[in-house]
Amino acid sequence: MAIRVLPVSAEQLELLDEVVALGDRYTKYLGLLTPPAYRRHAEDGGLLVAVYDEEVVGYALFGLPKRSLYVRLAHLCVAEEHRGRGVARELIEAIRARHAHRLGIRAKCRRDYGLSGMWTALGFVPRGESLGRGKDKRRWTPGGSTWGTRICSPRPRVMRCWW
Repeated sequence: MAIRVLPVSAEQLELLDEVVALGDRYTKYLGLLTPPAYRRHAEDGGLLVAVYDEEVVGYALFGLPKRSLYVRLAHLCVAEEHRGRGVARELIEAIRARHAHRLGIRAKCRRDYGLSGMWTALGFVPRGESLGRGKDKRRWTPGGSTWGTRICSPRPRVMRCWW
């Protein structure tokens, strides 16, 4: 059975509950987000879920800033037991396809999570580094600061890179 990526609306309460439960499993990495915050993203068209065999196995939570030409990725979450199966790639590709008029996707991730290889495999390019907001001021980088993507021109094979 294939992975299906679906948009989530604020009215799909059962699906929203599954997304919140998955996000809650990984708050150590994603940070705590309240159910109303997920609902707001869904209302704004910024929540996609990956479903496998009728189970939510991942989600992408993102914003579409009015004053930016980029999608702002807030969460990319895949259940540990489904990692390595292309779920993250399906979610990123779905964002790219749905928002092809945007120049790319921007994301921030802590460097010490060891996810640089994943971000690079998804087509992201490190854009620098910044300090975290916590007491320890950990550095954020590619899997931290900002990753830009090589994407989003309406024409296939034409790449715009955010360097």
